[in-house]
Amino acid sequence: MNSMTLPLKSVANSFLQADFRDGFASISPMKIQKLVYLAHGWNLAINDEPLISEKFEAWPYGPVEEELYHIFKQYGNGPIRDYAKSWAGNEEKAFVVSDANSGFYDIFNRVMQKYGHFTALQLSALTHQPGTPWSETRANGWPEIPDDMIRDHFRELAAHGG
Repeated sequence: MNSMTLPLKSVANSFLQADFRDGFASISPMKIQKLVYLAHGWNLAINDEPLISEKFEAWPYGPVEEELYHIFKQYGNGPIRDYAKSWAGNEEKAFVVSDANSGFYDIFNRVMQKYGHFTALQLSALTHQPGTPWSETRANGWPEIPDDMIRDHFRELAAHGG
């Protein structure tokens, strides 16, 4: 992967594009948060760089990226039915990560294969376990989960076959 972070909306839209392929939307706002967080974590562990430049915060239901929360909160607990849009010139467009970015899709495919079948609540429970970056951040009263903590956690998961 090149040493450049990717746009948050493009990463989220890549997960949504995969979800929409069968014509049935199933990813909720909570699940998109967890999938982007997991991809970010694995990217930090494997490529030693953040996937996105935004920071995850330790909210009550797990790691949350605030902009992503506001983009999709209108869907509540239901499935997201449309892409996150960005302005391109004078119109809004939905962008995904380019198919040419094999580094991203290596991580993306790993995350989808390992976690894609889990529900939002199962993913939330996974990120809430004792010793996770989320639980450590909450215990310390910090607002943001440090990327180095996320990286170290996912490296530990990798070392134990995670």
